[in-house]
Amino acid sequence: MPVIAIVRDGEQHPVWAIRLARTAHQIAADSLRPQPPPGDHVYQLWLLASDGVAPHPIGLLPQSERKLIAVTPENARLLAGQGELEVTLEPAGGSPAPGPSGPILFRANLEGSG
Repeated sequence: MPVIAIVRDGEQHPVWAIRLARTAHQIAADSLRPQPPPGDHVYQLWLLASDGVAPHPIGLLPQSERKLIAVTPENARLLAGQGELEVTLEPAGGSPAPGPSGPILFRANLEGSG
């Protein structure tokens, strides 16, 4: 699975490596530097694609190790292209809204954007 993005913190330290298995319609999120979320919250990954529509929810990120996350065929196609990933702080279980409800804490450009 090729790396499509490295999510970094404000000091540019890598936090998660995002890998895409496009034909399997899944990504792997590898925790590179554990960042425990405060309290009863989780980190949620969003895709801002070049299609200009609202952020696409991708999934909840792991605290450690690797987590496989199933994605829709459409999101797999978009992840292989241009755009940006954002990570927000959300209530346990993820955003209650269709889009992000919490602050954006981390960002990454997709490799196709570089």
